[in-house]
Amino acid sequence: MGWLFMSRGGMAPFATPKAYLDNQCTYPPDPEKGRETGLRVVKSTVRSGAYYAACQSYDLEAPRETFAIICLVKWNPGARSGEEFGYKDMSETMGPYSYDCPASILDLLGPPGNEYAAQWREQCRQRLALTTRRKPAPGDMLVLAEPLTFTDGQSERCFRVVQSGRKTILRRVSDGVGVKISKLMSRAWTIVPPPAAPSAS
Repeated sequence: MGWLFMSRGGMAPFATPKAYLDNQCTYPPDPEKGRETGLRVVKSTVRSGAYYAACQSYDLEAPRETFAIICLVKWNPGARSGEEFGYKDMSETMGPYSYDCPASILDLLGPPGNEYAAQWREQCRQRLALTTRRKPAPGDMLVLAEPLTFTDGQSERCFRVVQSGRKTILRRVSDGVGVKISKLMSRAWTIVPPPAAPSAS
């Protein structure tokens, strides 16, 4: 499915993308209309430009499977075009490329519906493992898994973490130049902590 855009009035009575999408993912079974199963949202969130929800299907007798729904979200209040909200919906079985789903939602899901869903969950877990690490602190040496080439042509894997005023910055070990590394917490790296101070004898 492609993108669907709407005005704030089109979202009414819902004020936020999360509230609107929660409602879209909530409906009862209706056998008279040929809909044997309903859907309810167990838990949802919007982060990093995407809506993530653990949704449980159910029929008139009992709950059924719990799976993930992911919607890419564009939220632009006050847009001149009037199209303030847009979304593109998909399920985990479609192999989405958004992997910022929190553990609190992943933990609610039942068995994956296919290999795409299993791979998506694994990618989300791998991202969580990276983003929940402790942040580099002054005195640490940060070592990237792969060299990074900067705009000046210099490649580097190792960086000193230093305090500069109120900011923590990285300096290349080879030449001491301060650099910025985009999406640092999503990259593969290790930390070599500073040596321990000698204990007083």
